[in-house]
Amino acid sequence: MKSLKLRFVLFCLGIVLTLGLSHQVARASGGCADIIGGANYNGSYDCRFEASCGGWCYYLCTCPEVYAWATCNDVLTTAGFEIVDGGPPCGD
Repeated sequence: MKSLKLRFVLFCLGIVLTLGLSHQVARASGGCADIIGGANYNGSYDCRFEASCGGWCYYLCTCPEVYAWATCNDVLTTAGFEIVDGGPPCGD
């Protein structure tokens, strides 16, 4: 019984350490992906990380393929991006 309790305590300690270290790594990297790409019914997009500011990630995006009925802004809006003119407000 003592061995089972020890194993359980070590298992819980391992989980706590893993989650804690993962959280610190995510915070250190800013949580922003370097490259985001994909496609939807309006076309395809390729976005590269530009800056992070105030907890937001800013990307410079291009649309290699846009269908006749859409614009690049339509592609990006459908993908869930918010269009910001002039770049990040932080000035970094």
